[in-house]
Amino acid sequence: MVDKTQRDISTQKNDWNANIPNPVNSNPQFMGDYPLPKITKSKIPDIEPPIENASDSLSTRHPPRPPGPALGPYLQFITTDLTQMLWIGSVLIFRHVSYDRPTIEFTCQAKVDYNWEVLYENLFNLCAYRVNVHIELRAGEGEEKVRWMIDWGDKKSTGAFFIPHLDEKWRGGFFSCNGFDAYVPEEVAADLTFSNVWKHLLSIHEQTHLHVLLWGGDQNYIDFIFEDIPFLRAWLNMDWNAKWTTDFRDDLKEQVEQYHFNTYIENWQRRSEIKQALSSIPSLMMWDDHDIFDGAGSYPPLLHDSPMMMGLFLAAQKIRLLFQHHTTFEKAREHRLFGYEGYNFFARCGRHLAIMGADGRTERDTETVHHENTWQMIFDRLENELDDIEHLIVLFPVPFSFIRVRLAESIFELLKNLPYRCRTAPIVKKTNSIFGLPELYDDLLDEWTHRNHIEERNRVLIRLQKLAEEQKVRITFFSGDVHCCGISRFRTRESQRIRPINDPKLMYQIISSAIVNMPPSKMAIRIAHRFRTKWHPVDQTEEEVLDFFQRKPETGGKIFHKKFRPNRNWCFFEQCSNMISSSVPIVQTKCLHCFPCRDNTTVEPVTFDQQQQIETKDLRIRLWLESDVQNQEERRFASYDLFIPHLQ
Repeated sequence: MVDKTQRDISTQKNDWNANIPNPVNSNPQFMGDYPLPKITKSKIPDIEPPIENASDSLSTRHPPRPPGPALGPYLQFITTDLTQMLWIGSVLIFRHVSYDRPTIEFTCQAKVDYNWEVLYENLFNLCAYRVNVHIELRAGEGEEKVRWMIDWGDKKSTGAFFIPHLDEKWRGGFFSCNGFDAYVPEEVAADLTFSNVWKHLLSIHEQTHLHVLLWGGDQNYIDFIFEDIPFLRAWLNMDWNAKWTTDFRDDLKEQVEQYHFNTYIENWQRRSEIKQALSSIPSLMMWDDHDIFDGAGSYPPLLHDSPMMMGLFLAAQKIRLLFQHHTTFEKAREHRLFGYEGYNFFARCGRHLAIMGADGRTERDTETVHHENTWQMIFDRLENELDDIEHLIVLFPVPFSFIRVRLAESIFELLKNLPYRCRTAPIVKKTNSIFGLPELYDDLLDEWTHRNHIEERNRVLIRLQKLAEEQKVRITFFSGDVHCCGISRFRTRESQRIRPINDPKLMYQIISSAIVNMPPSKMAIRIAHRFRTKWHPVDQTEEEVLDFFQRKPETGGKIFHKKFRPNRNWCFFEQCSNMISSSVPIVQTKCLHCFPCRDNTTVEPVTFDQQQQIETKDLRIRLWLESDVQNQEERRFASYDLFIPHLQ
C-alpha cells in the first residue's frame, strides 16, 4: 500500500496524487505488466450491438462491426537483402475457420518464393495467415510488376504491386492520422470525408508507382472504445481511487481485443481506398497513441501503471503486432522487429536508402521515450548496416523537432497536481480529458521537445550527428501526430557554416499530418507562429522551423504565416539525381494547383553565392496539401518540394 506521506496532497475525499506509485501495481516490469485479476463470479457486460445509422460517414459506425469470412490481403515490405539479391515482404490474410486455407499465386518475370505461416489458428473465428514472400531482386533500372491472385474457395481476388529493380530509384508515400478522433463534430467529418486525400494519393500511385507506403501512427482511432464497451464506460465514472485500482479482467480483455480487431476491419477492409492501398502498395508502419488510447504512455505513475491502462495497452499491442507487422508476441523477434521491450524495425530499400522505425509508445513514460538499451540496439544496428546508404529516413511518430511551449507545460503540470476538490470544480473539469487530467497535459508530454524529454532527444541528436559524420549518411526525420504540416531543420551554427552537402549536422524534419483528421484552426496556427522557432540545442548546432510555405494552396496568394499549414496532407518522397549548385540546401516550389490526377510542379531554386554545378544524389520530398475550399465537388491539391542533398 501507498505510504500516507505519499498522499499528502489528499483532500477530504483522500484522492491519491497522480504522481505516486500505483497502490496495486507499484513496480511493473514493462508496459502491459498488470497484476492478475482477483477471482470473482461477476461477468462484465457484453459489448452492445452496433446501432444502424443512416449516415454514410464512417465516424458514426461504432461499435465497429464484426468481420466477414475473408479479409485481406494486406501487403508489408520488410527489407531488401543485397547479399542474396532478394526483396522480402509478407502478406496478411484472414479466413473463417470453417473454410480451408486459401491459395495464393504470384506472377512476374522475377523468381518468387513464398511460404505460409499460421499466426493464430482461431482468433474471433478467423484463422490468421502470414505469407512470407521472397522475390528475386533483378539488376538494372526499372521496376517489377508483381501480380497476385487469391483463390478463397468460393471466390477469387486479384491485384498487383510494384518493386524496384536493384538500380531503380525508390519512391514512396508517408502520412499519419488516418481517422477522426472523438472530438471532431460529425458534420465536420462528413464535410471533410475519409477518402479525399487518400484518393489523391492513389491517383499519384496510378501515374508514378509507389514502392513503399509509410504509416506514421494513428492508423486507427480507438477513442470510441470508452463509449462502446459498457464496463469501460462505467470505469470512467468510478471514483478516482477505485478507477486506478480496478482489475483488468480476463473477460474484459477479450472484449477489448475484439474491439481493436473489429476497428482495424472497419477501417482497412470496409474503407475501399484503404483496402486498395493495402493490397497494391507494400506498407511499413509505426503506431502512435490513438492506436492504443489517447496519450498512451504519457500519464503519471498512478494512471500509467494501473491494471486497467496496462491491460488496455497490452490488448492494443497484440492486435497492432498482428495487423501492422504481421506477427505475434512470440514471433516478433523472429520477424525482424527488435528492441528492449518495444518493437522497432530497420528496412533497407535497395542500394542507397534505408528506413528506421522507432516505437515511441511501448517503453514511454513521463520521463523516458525509449529505454537506453533500445537506443543502444538501434545504434548498433545503424552502425553495422548502413554500408553504401546515402539517405536514412528515421520514422518518429511524434516530431523530433518542433516548437516548445514551456508556459503551457507548466500550467498543465500545475493543473494535474491540483487536489480533488479543485480538479473537479466545474471550470477545471471542463478542461479535463476522460481520464480526469487536463486535456492538453498528455498532448504536450507526448512531444520530444517537452522539458521532460528534450535531454533524451538531444543525447540522441548528438549520436545521430556522429553517425552521419562517420557513415557519410544524410539523416531525415519523418513524423506526424500534430495535424498540420511543416519543415524543421538542424544544421551547423552560422559561425561555423559549411556547404550543406558537406554538413553532417544538416537534418530535416518532415511533418506530414493528417491524411484524414481535422486540421487545427487558423487561429491555432497563428498562435503557433508566435512561439520561438529557432534554438541552439547542442554544441555548434542550429535548430529552426523553416518559413517553408510561401503561397496558399487554395489561391496561390502570398501568405503571412509560413511555418505551418492547417491543411490535410500527405508526403511523396523519391530518390533522384539533379545537377544543382553544390551549396543549395533547399528547393521550394511555387504553388501549383492541380486536381488529383495532375502533377506539373514549377520549381524555383533558392540559391546562394557558390554556383559550381555538381551531380547530387538527392532525396526529393513533396508535400501534397489539400485545399480547405471545395471547388466543383472536389478539393484541389498543391505541392511543395524540398530537395535534400546526400552527404559528401
